[in-house]
Amino acid sequence: MNVEHAQQTTAAEIRTAIKAATPRAVYPDDEFGSPESPSVRVAGWDPEETQSNERLLKQSTSHLTKHGWKVFPETTDSDDRSARIIKPGLASGRLYASNQSLTFTGSVEV
Repeated sequence: MNVEHAQQTTAAEIRTAIKAATPRAVYPDDEFGSPESPSVRVAGWDPEETQSNERLLKQSTSHLTKHGWKVFPETTDSDDRSARIIKPGLASGRLYASNQSLTFTGSVEV
C-alpha cells in the first residue's frame, strides 16, 4: 500500500468511527502530510453538542475496536478525553475528544 492510499484509508476509517459516535457529524477537510512525513489529521464534531467528550470517545473507539484497531485510553486532567489508537500495518495516533468534537492525529505505516 502506498502512502497516499494508507492516508485515505486511515481517514475513511476514522471518519466512519466519528460518524458512529455522532451520526450528524460535521467534518472539515482532512489534512495529509507528504510521503516523507506521512501524517493524517481528521476531525469531526457533534453539531448539536448533546454528547459528552467521554461518550463521543467511547462510541468512536468501540467502533474502531470492532474494525481491528487497538485502543489504549489515556488519563487527562480535564473534561477532555483521549486514547492512543493503533491499527497494525496501517496507522497509529491519538483520538482526542474536546468540546464535543473528535480529532485524530497520527501517521500511517508504509
